[in-house]
Amino acid sequence: MRILPTDWRRNVWALTLTVFISFVGFQFFSPFLPLYIRELGVTDPAKIALWSGLQAAVTPAMSGILSPVFGRLADRFGRKIMLIRSLVGFVVIVAAMGLVTSVEQLFLARVVMGLFAGFTPMVMALATTSAPKDKVPAAIGMVQSAQLLSVAVGPAIGGYVASHFGIRYAFFATAGLCALALVGLIVLFQEVSPGGGAQRQPSARMPLADVFKFPHFAVVMGLLFAAQFIDRGLALLIPLQVAHLPDIEKIAAVSGAIVSIGAIAATTSANVAARLAREIPAARILLIGLVLGGPLCAAMALPQGWPMLLALRLLTGLCLGAAITLTYSLGAAIVPAEHRGTAFGWLGLALQIGTAASPLASGAIAAVSIPVAFVFDGALAWVAAALLLFGARGLRRRVG
Repeated sequence: MRILPTDWRRNVWALTLTVFISFVGFQFFSPFLPLYIRELGVTDPAKIALWSGLQAAVTPAMSGILSPVFGRLADRFGRKIMLIRSLVGFVVIVAAMGLVTSVEQLFLARVVMGLFAGFTPMVMALATTSAPKDKVPAAIGMVQSAQLLSVAVGPAIGGYVASHFGIRYAFFATAGLCALALVGLIVLFQEVSPGGGAQRQPSARMPLADVFKFPHFAVVMGLLFAAQFIDRGLALLIPLQVAHLPDIEKIAAVSGAIVSIGAIAATTSANVAARLAREIPAARILLIGLVLGGPLCAAMALPQGWPMLLALRLLTGLCLGAAITLTYSLGAAIVPAEHRGTAFGWLGLALQIGTAASPLASGAIAAVSIPVAFVFDGALAWVAAALLLFGARGLRRRVG
């Protein structure tokens, strides 16, 4: 059945709601993994840090490796069913995480969770094919905003659940929210094949490597990796920097406030950039954000007080918060709708590599020098700007 043109808004809102509910749930337990690892019997601080890094990295690593495969399957069999597969897996596996009795069992559960890859890239692919061409950046911006806002909302609620009922119940609450997101997706979202007609199976059977024949696709992957690396790196570095500032008693509260302000600024940036992208090429907006955001990242190495750090994080969020939204918009602009599952699977690989590599690399650099870690993120933003400026000039002329 062909979806009515006016129904695209309902589909995008359904995706936005699904992402917000599920990602709020993920934030219930993600910040508290080190505490859970200690509860599972690991008492040595060095081993807690090691296990925390491994637990944080293994799921996105597995997800990234498999994301292109599941993206191609989504092009052939439907993207909604792939989202349903992911959410069903999350419900079962996250609930199981609340029942484990050892850190090794938790690690195995995190590995299995990575096998249900493709949630974020499939959401983005569905958003781009659900909306009219001129509304694609706005659709991506809405979905990305839901993900960003979850960072501002989820940890606070999850912290309340964990402190009052126990960390295990945070996992059960997450599983419940994923189940709620699953019901919302099934009921509210009506999938439509690209172009509104029947699925075109022969054209969807594109070999995985053929996506790199689209102009500048490799550059877009590199940009998405850089954007995700910087975003995750700042989330790790902010609490470390706050802990080293003088006269700070409530480190967790101050760190949480700064992280939340950054998330709100990024959400605002994503929505404003999506509107501007209707008239201005997304690559130009992204280039300006990277050029301005690089020095702001590096400047966060300097503050001697939390107000300046908060102000710099706010400005950085405004400059770089739209980077992922704009990069996905570029991917949608250069890849035909019928191949976006495969293409966005590859983008998911870049995103998840950034997710997995950032805490490991940023943590290693910060162990030597926290200021150097901030400077590294700033330099990476300028590297991405140079890649966009010199490696993909054609993108800067595309609108939408």
